[in-house]
Amino acid sequence: MRPLDRPFTMGQLLTLQPKTVTVLIYGKQYDIPISISEHQLLTAIAKDEIVLLPVNFERTRLLLDIPETSPQLEQELNEFADSDESVTDLLKEGV
Repeated sequence: MRPLDRPFTMGQLLTLQPKTVTVLIYGKQYDIPISISEHQLLTAIAKDEIVLLPVNFERTRLLLDIPETSPQLEQELNEFADSDESVTDLLKEGV
């Protein structure tokens, strides 16, 4: 797993195509190229109502190898959820 050398943000998955994924970040859509393995993973999780994906700050690639314990990941998810309860706690509860 490579270390995060730059900040990232969260994007909401809008559409999934064989070679790209369209995500919504702060009201703007971005088409991001994906690999075959990323497409397979996203196909499996795209059935959920809302799927949030970590995207590099330049909005050019997905960062699917961020560890769940990343403080920045928790902060980004909490900002998106706008919740007082931490997203990590919610995920553990299965919400």
